This record gives sequence, C-alpha cells and structure tokens, in this order.
Amino acid sequence: MKIVSADLYDAALYRKDMQSAGWNPVLLRLKTDEGIEGIGEVALAYGTGSAAGVGMLKQMIERFVLGADPHRVEQMWHTLFRRTFWGQGGGPVVYGAMSAIDMALWDIKGKALGVPVYELLGGKVNDKLRVYANGWYSTRTPEGRRSCNAPEEYAEAAQRVVADGYNAMKFDPFAVRPDGVWDYPERMLSKERADLAYARIAAVRKAVGPEVDILVEVHGNLGTTSAIEFGRRMADLRPFFYEEPVDAMNVDCMLKVSQNVPVPIAAGERLYTRYGFREYIEKQAIDILQPDMGLAGGISEVKKIAAYAETYNLHVQPHNCAGPVSTAAAVQLDACITNFVIQEWFPYRTDGTYELVEEALEPKAKDSYYVLPDTPGLGVTLNEAAVARCDHVHIE
Repeated sequence: MKIVSADLYDAALYRKDMQSAGWNPVLLRLKTDEGIEGIGEVALAYGTGSAAGVGMLKQMIERFVLGADPHRVEQMWHTLFRRTFWGQGGGPVVYGAMSAIDMALWDIKGKALGVPVYELLGGKVNDKLRVYANGWYSTRTPEGRRSCNAPEEYAEAAQRVVADGYNAMKFDPFAVRPDGVWDYPERMLSKERADLAYARIAAVRKAVGPEVDILVEVHGNLGTTSAIEFGRRMADLRPFFYEEPVDAMNVDCMLKVSQNVPVPIAAGERLYTRYGFREYIEKQAIDILQPDMGLAGGISEVKKIAAYAETYNLHVQPHNCAGPVSTAAAVQLDACITNFVIQEWFPYRTDGTYELVEEALEPKAKDSYYVLPDTPGLGVTLNEAAVARCDHVHIE
C-alpha cells in the first residue's frame, strides 16, 4: 500500500474581509492506492497561522509523503523530524503539519485493519471520557465576537451549561474588559481587571454550586507576580486547575507560580513534542499537561509525552480548540492512556465547525461524558458537501 494523493482544505468559516481573526481549521485527506483514505488536522484554526499550516503541509506531502507506505507511521514521523531541517527546532507550523500527517496515517492503518486507532495503541483503559465544556461564555460570528461581561451574565450562562448536563466548565475571566471588549490584560494586572475576574469566577461558583468543577483559563497573559497574587486570591473558589497563568516561554516562571499557588497548574497548548515538554515534566512545573493533538506532534508523539509524564505521576488533558478531526484524534489517545484526567470539549459551536465531518463527536457527549466508539480509524470522515466550499489544494 502507498499514498497516491492528498487533499488540503483551509476551512475558513468566516468571511475573509473580517478584521479580527476568523476560524480556519486546516484539514488533510490522504488517499492510498487501495482506496483507503485517512484524515488529519493542523490545529492552527485560531490566532494567526492557518495559511502557513497549509503551505507546510503541501511541501511535506510533496517531498516526503507521496509514495510512502502509510503503515510505517513511526518511520514517517522520524523522517519529517530529521529531513525537514526545521523539525529539529520546530514550532506550531512544522509540528502542526507533522501532526496532521500522523493522524491521517493512523486513520488509514485503523481502517485497513478494521479497528479503532486506540486498539493499535494498546487498547482501552477508559471506556468513557469525562469532558468539560468550553466556548459557552464567548462565541464568534461573522459580525464579531460576542462574550459575557458582567459577573451575573457568566453565572446565567454557567447555569445553562449545567442544565445541559456538564459538571465541569472552563472560561477565561480576564479576557473581556469592563466595557465588554475582548482584550487580553497586561502582564501587570490592574486592580480593576483583577477584581472583575475574581467576581466573575465567584459568580460562576455560586451559580453552579460546589459539585461542579470550574477550570480557569488565562491564555498565558499574566506576569509571574500577578499570576501568583491572583492564584492565591482565587484559591478559596476551588478551581479544578489554573491554565497557562504565565506564558510557556520560560519554564522557571511557570515553576515559580506552581510553587506559590495552592491550585493545580495546567499548560501545554504552546509546547511541542516530547522535547518541548521535557523540562516541564522533569521540573514538575505543571500538574496537568495539555499537549494539542494537532500541534504537539500528533497521536504518535502525544502518546510518548503522556508516557513520560506518567513517570512523574502527572496527568494529561489533551488541549482541543480547533476542529472536529482534532477532537476525534484526542479521543483515540484518551482511550488508552492511564494518566488521562479530563478532555476539553466545545459543544456550543454555531459556525459550521461540526459540519466539516460526518458524525461529529462533540454533540454526542452526555452528562459530561463521552462513550468511546468502536468505529475503525479515527471514527469520523469528511463531509464532502462542507469541504467542497473550502479553499482546496489537490496533490498527486
């Protein structure tokens, strides 16, 4: 069996003249000479970088993937790491493209053998996965971003999430200014922004009660001093974790926060491969690792990251903020790692994200759990009608 063609889809889900960033899942389909297809995703759907992801995928496929044996997944990862030059240094673009290719190869292998990918990775240790809701307090539309603002708005929205069956939810209480504009805070957190963020978390805690887990996101925006001060202050609200209180560029800053805040620290969205996570694991700078399946190196690499984390008794919660193929890949890994703790889930998309695949997983969670499927491969296929509307590159 060999790879004979590829299709790349830049799924721009908002009109292209928007001044703010749109939502652009980058999807890949590889096809073999036996007619088996595999899909993957570069998780650069948000921020700036989706176009670079498409370009990197195109070059990797033309130079290394066409004609290759899809069963030799580990060999392909090693080839892309060693022979692209930038793989041995990397970043989200090169590792994002490698991730998409890795997912697609595992999908092909699972379909060829008639089993879910998790069966090829050692089999299930989890029959169902606890998930937490994200995206409930802020939505993107062609007209712009709409977010909760006042503490009572967060409380009302959180109650709706609980009514939908979720017992865990995440949000960024800092990201919206007092005037309602989405705008991340400065490193030195002002008293006004700190008080408002605390009030929002406190309102959610009061609204959902003590049995629901609250996960606090910071997107790496605070300086070390402000992160410590706020982390200590909100500890009485008992958050499940404190995510990226500082950016990941300096492991010692994260370690200092971890040592001075009595709340579990989570991070990993902007760390890539086992090499990027190594110091964080060895210094135990974080309690919960969050490698992204579509950025950190794909299924092959995140399995290795999880195994290394296990030697330090650390938990893994795959980051997941892109499209439905990334969700499907994360679920396959979650099924077979013993240090899985919870999975990020976006059940409230209204922008066409779910329509990119057949049988999207996100709407299928019930009572804050997702029951694992037994569908071969990743368990989802591209929706031909939806991807036909995307910018498309065909390679053969």
